This record gives sequence, structure tokens and C-alpha cells, in this order.
Amino acid sequence: MSQRPSTVSLHDRPSLVSRELLGSAAPPLPGFGDFLASLPQIYAGRDFRRLAARWAECAVEGRPVGVAFGAHVVKVGVQAHLIDLLERDALQFLATHGAGAIHDLELALAGRTSEDVAAALDAGRFGMAGETVEVWESALDRVRGEGIGLGEALGLEILEGDFRFKELSLLARGVQAGRPLAVLVAVGTDTVHVHPNIDGAALGEGSMRDFQALCRFVATLEGGLWINLGSAVILPEAFLKGVALARNAGAELDGMMTAVLDMIRHYRPTQNVVLRPPGEGLQLTGQHELLVPLLHQAVRWHIARLEGGRDG
Repeated sequence: MSQRPSTVSLHDRPSLVSRELLGSAAPPLPGFGDFLASLPQIYAGRDFRRLAARWAECAVEGRPVGVAFGAHVVKVGVQAHLIDLLERDALQFLATHGAGAIHDLELALAGRTSEDVAAALDAGRFGMAGETVEVWESALDRVRGEGIGLGEALGLEILEGDFRFKELSLLARGVQAGRPLAVLVAVGTDTVHVHPNIDGAALGEGSMRDFQALCRFVATLEGGLWINLGSAVILPEAFLKGVALARNAGAELDGMMTAVLDMIRHYRPTQNVVLRPPGEGLQLTGQHELLVPLLHQAVRWHIARLEGGRDG
């Protein structure tokens, strides 16, 4: 591909999601413990309570927690809840794929993201936001020049660049907090890949570094927690490979807890995150924009309880 596609400004492009629609992270609400106690100890009620309790125990006891999030998680506005837990040392690793990273940086840059795909495709403008492509090109320059992973490179671009809403970015806040990040790219699946100045070698190199970081983290998950939040294929597959490598190296993972939270049940998350790995696997089905804020409240409540009643 030699011809550079014509682009439009992200600031002028119609977007379905704007920052005004995003959620916020509230402290534990009065009486939330009573709500938790009122849930039945059956199926999802039991599993929700177990997941929240394990996450809080990991936070208080310094055990690792990783979250792999899909693009829809960013678009429905629950990043504030994850950022709050990240900054309270209750979340040590973040992973996403190319689409998740694109929505994250677009919100940080313009306070808006998510195209009307059918309308943009018909107009010949789908995936043609110029600023989005430029950020990826600069991030890939960092991958080559600084020898870092793609997640860190994108996070640094947002953190150090002129991004008006950078506080909304999971990638930037992860870099700021010194957390490892992984952006795992499947070539040909992201809008930026159609642009000829996207360096495929750097894309693969940065993503491979991130996959290796994910594998190193997975090997530490004995007694910890891994949550797959809204990724149906790429991140469950990467996690399973991390488990395979960890077990091959002799890592003990029998005390690990895994969980899948998504709107519907998919084959790969169910098999690769819940059923096949060692340890205990949970699955909660529901809308991210409801489940994540509820889980955030529950984790904060449990942290406060474990720390002696102080605000979590």
C-alpha cells in the first residue's frame, strides 16, 4: 500500500461516545455492605461476592491483580472505576488490544470516541481520524527508538502530549502509576493498520514485548486474580498462552482465581480463562456499565472492612 488515505480530524468526526457520558468512581456508599449481604449465595450472587472479596484481599495483602479489557469497556465509560482501583494499589497489570487502545487515546485527546461504523464506511471515512493515526505513528517511533513495549509507548504519548483529557486514559494513568501495560495487536483488525506509515515491524515488536510482559505477570498469579473484562478472543488466547508458559516453567497457579465479565458468554473466555487454567474460575454475565461500578463498590467496601473500617 503506497497511497496515504485522506483523513479527517478526530475533533470534527461524529462520535457516539463523549466524556460527558462516562461514569465516575464513588466511594463506598452507606449501607452497601447490607446490599452485599442481601445477595443470595447462589450462582451469580455467590460468585460476585467471592470475586469482590478476593480482589480486596489481594489489594490488602499485596497479591497481584490483572485486568484484560476490551474496547467496549472503554466505550461504556467505566474507566474511572478501574483507574481508582489502579491508584489504590488494587490493580497491578492492565492489558488490552488495539481497539481498546484506540478508544482510550481518542477519549484522552478529544473527549470523544466510537464511530458510527456503517455511516462512516458508506462515506469512505471509517478509520480515517488523522490524529489517531499520528499518535500511533509516534508511539511506534518510541517502540523502535526506546526499546519499550507498545502499551508503554502509547501511554507515554498520552501522558507527555497535548491531550486535553488525559486523566481519562487507562494507558496514561497506568504509566503514571508505574504499572506494566500490554497492548496486544492482531494485524489487520485495527483501523490504524490501513495507513501506510504504520510500521508493521515496530507494531509486532512492541506488541511482542507486551505479550512477554503479560507472560511474566501471569507466572506470579498464585494466590492472585486475573479478570477478563469484555474481550472475546485476543486477550483470552494470550492469557492461556501465558498460563501454558508459566506451567511449563514450573510456576504454581493452583491458588489463582480467574473471572470473566461480559454481556454474553463466549467460547474462548469461558474455556481459556474460566475452565482450562488451574485455580478457581468465575463467570458473571451482564452489562459492563452496571457490573463494573457494582464490583468497584464491593471491592472498596471489602478493603475498608479489611483495613479496620477506614474508607476504602
